[in-house]
Amino acid sequence: MAYPKITVNTALALEILASDTLTIPAPDLPVLSGTSTGITSGTADGNVINQLVDTTTDFLAATPPLPVIVGDTVISIVSGAATAAIAPITATVITLGADIFPDGTETYAIVKASHLIVSGETFVTKGVSVGDIVYNTTANTSSSVVSVNNNTDITLADDLFGGSATFNDNYEIYLGGPNGSSRINSAEGCLLYVGSSLNPMTLDGSYTTVKVKTVSGNDVTFNNFPVGNYLPIQILQLFSTGTDAVSRNNCVAIW
Repeated sequence: MAYPKITVNTALALEILASDTLTIPAPDLPVLSGTSTGITSGTADGNVINQLVDTTTDFLAATPPLPVIVGDTVISIVSGAATAAIAPITATVITLGADIFPDGTETYAIVKASHLIVSGETFVTKGVSVGDIVYNTTANTSSSVVSVNNNTDITLADDLFGGSATFNDNYEIYLGGPNGSSRINSAEGCLLYVGSSLNPMTLDGSYTTVKVKTVSGNDVTFNNFPVGNYLPIQILQLFSTGTDAVSRNNCVAIW
């Protein structure tokens, strides 16, 4: 006998981010959360053109997430300027592609593009694996794990934490991958509550466009859909492309 799913079996919900590549993570997966730190950070204490000088640290230390290597991104936190580390690199000096520390006293952070690096974290021990879904919950962006390099460093399919505005953003990792053993059967799909960042009492905020993938694999676009309602179909994915920007990060999946 058919029944409207919204009236039964709706005990789990998850605020989701739209993605053109990732399915909606299941709400029963364990979640690892924290704040990205990058490789290292500190304060410059020497003024040499096109160099970061910090005599209080060891950029070549062998303890992960160090050492710093050629190609890593060096950020001046004060100005937001960033440039690549180039050779040579010593224990206390990094040669740079530009002079982003003109005073020699600025604070800095060092990151790797397309990596999530968290000093003191234990990604391996906690079971992070290839395919796990990663949310940058500060910038509302998402990606997946490509490789687990060590306890403090994982490589992502996209650069979520490698910029001057994102290097210390918050994250969530849904452990178990998109098809992990603890995941709700994907064939069940989920309902989607459609929200908007605009005031729903305004004309522009009352309707939106939403593109989804259904449980049968169909890509469907709902045009002029009323905000504050549930899509009349069970879905696996909310697309970023094809969904209005006001709704991409303002929808809730319900099981």
